[in-house]
Amino acid sequence: MINWFLALIKWPIAVLMMVMIFPTFQSIETVISQGVNSYVMVWFVLPFVLTSVGFFMLPFLSGSFLAIMEHELTHMLFAILTGHKPVDLEVNQNKGGYLSFQGEGNWLIALAPYFFPTFAFVVVLASLVYMGLDKPLPDLYWAVFGVMCGYHLSSTILEIHPKQTDFKAAGYIFTMAFLPGINLIVYGVLLSYACVGWSGIPSFLSLLMQYTGKFIGQLISK
Repeated sequence: MINWFLALIKWPIAVLMMVMIFPTFQSIETVISQGVNSYVMVWFVLPFVLTSVGFFMLPFLSGSFLAIMEHELTHMLFAILTGHKPVDLEVNQNKGGYLSFQGEGNWLIALAPYFFPTFAFVVVLASLVYMGLDKPLPDLYWAVFGVMCGYHLSSTILEIHPKQTDFKAAGYIFTMAFLPGINLIVYGVLLSYACVGWSGIPSFLSLLMQYTGKFIGQLISK
């Protein structure tokens, strides 16, 4: 049932992601102008930039055990979320990994590692512990969050190449249409969270919907 639904919305989502690229840029620009201050620059943006640059200067890190494990765990997470039972998980240093599961699979499982920042998501969930203890998040938390976001950006870019079997599974044209837009949205969400906290996420999404509605209206009126 889930696979059928994902197949049904596959191309509409691809078109929507392409349409939303410009509105997402506008939304991120608004977030930066309104929410980025010296604190965010030091504790989130700086670790984010340094980690991204570091991984590009040391591309072999993208083939590390940890990077491959995160990639395959992301496949596994979305396999479970879409009703597939994982059967086997293999991770080989500098050789790649492999996840097998019951069922046909779908494009969301195939492309999940290229837009979903699993390690950063774990860091976000860790904030719930502090909320439960009624304690403010320490500065180091935001630095770790920046590192995880920077790692995801660089590792994702290093993993994108024409021979990627995941792209073949999802379809090359769909992959090229879907990934740019969804990645911009994801990083907009991450930046909004870094600037404001949990409340920044719905604020960003609301802003994105407003800009998207205006942009679609302009396209229709032409």
